[in-house]
Amino acid sequence: MSETIESFLTAAHRTFVEVTRRAPDYFDGRPLRASDPPAGSARAVAAALGVRLSAVAAREFTAVDDLLDRRRHAAGAGGTDQADQADRADQADVTRDSGGSGPAGHWERWRLRQDRRGALRAARAAHLARAMDHRVARHSGRAVRYRAGGRGPLLVLLTALGHTDEVWYPLADRLLPGRRVVMWDAGETGPDGQTWTLAGQLADFDAVLEAEGADHCDVIAWCSGAQIAVEYAHRRPQAVRAAVLLHGSYPRAGSDPSSAYERNLGAVCASVAAHPERAARALRALGGEAVPVPLPRDEHLAAVEVLARTPPGLDAVLRRPFRDARALAGYSRQLTELWRRPVPAAAPGLPPLLSLGAELDRVAAPEPPAALVPLLTAGHGLLVGATHYSMLDRPEVVAAVCGAFLDDPHPGPPAADGPREVRWSTATAPLTP
Repeated sequence: MSETIESFLTAAHRTFVEVTRRAPDYFDGRPLRASDPPAGSARAVAAALGVRLSAVAAREFTAVDDLLDRRRHAAGAGGTDQADQADRADQADVTRDSGGSGPAGHWERWRLRQDRRGALRAARAAHLARAMDHRVARHSGRAVRYRAGGRGPLLVLLTALGHTDEVWYPLADRLLPGRRVVMWDAGETGPDGQTWTLAGQLADFDAVLEAEGADHCDVIAWCSGAQIAVEYAHRRPQAVRAAVLLHGSYPRAGSDPSSAYERNLGAVCASVAAHPERAARALRALGGEAVPVPLPRDEHLAAVEVLARTPPGLDAVLRRPFRDARALAGYSRQLTELWRRPVPAAAPGLPPLLSLGAELDRVAAPEPPAALVPLLTAGHGLLVGATHYSMLDRPEVVAAVCGAFLDDPHPGPPAADGPREVRWSTATAPLTP
């Protein structure tokens, strides 16, 4: 099917929204570039987005332009999910209303309709916590309060230490059709107030499965939750059918790549775990949310920096482990214990494991440690131009990849016709831990 103005503009709109959320003035004086855009696209982009479109060769693309290019040539402009299929009738109305390369007013109305659809989707995700069932699993004197919704195969969303299930809402909203989705806050303390260790996290997992009456599940795990998922799959291989490890943060040998953030956080947490009285001072050293510095003058550097910025409005969610000295002391003990454990060795019967990293992740290293590579039977992919928070920032892409894999888990990366925003390791471009 030949590319239409509508499909091109849909990809441009997604890219525009993602960039301007981080830097509202990014396109003031900066064009959006594309090779061979459909006739009439420049007028449509100017009318709908207020941005100048330049037709150039791909070699002149910035990271922002490359992202647009990947989206415009992908099926569904970046991947679809079951929930998005319900929006197609609305999109057909938009297409009829816009009438080819018609007056600018049509494209302005098109933009308003797209923004409205996005706002409704965000509101639905924010409401998800209230819409799901609130359930309790009990073990060893502890009550694990979790949320559950939907019908179908059981899918566990396993969050990072110190965090709540709030990080999953946009992704869970897209994965719910056809699945039973459960999620809970990462355990912090036990019944007697003691720090909840890895053994406790695994016991919580067991308790939720028992409460659901399930003997196995699929898993998507984020950040330090990814190592917990690997531990669980290693100890209970029959309980995990398949797992996606999303932006995993793992213990790393000296030869493994690690991010500057991981190295700094590991040192701070080890110090606080050994000396809890240092927690208040460590909080000051970790600092608050950094104010974004001005983007570089160089357009290529500016494009990378704007995509690497943390999505706005997430401070309270993402800084929860550092909300006060007591929280940091507990988190430090948990993370230090977890990172002192080596990655489990490959063993017969392990379920298929798929790793997803982010090209611009500045929290966890984008590539897995060498010890994990033999366990990744389904391979490793990098989300192009994405951050550590892709499940919040690009839930439609993460849902498309995870859904395709969990529907048909098998050795090797998902089908090549998936979202082009993911770059997969292959025999010619292997994992490079």
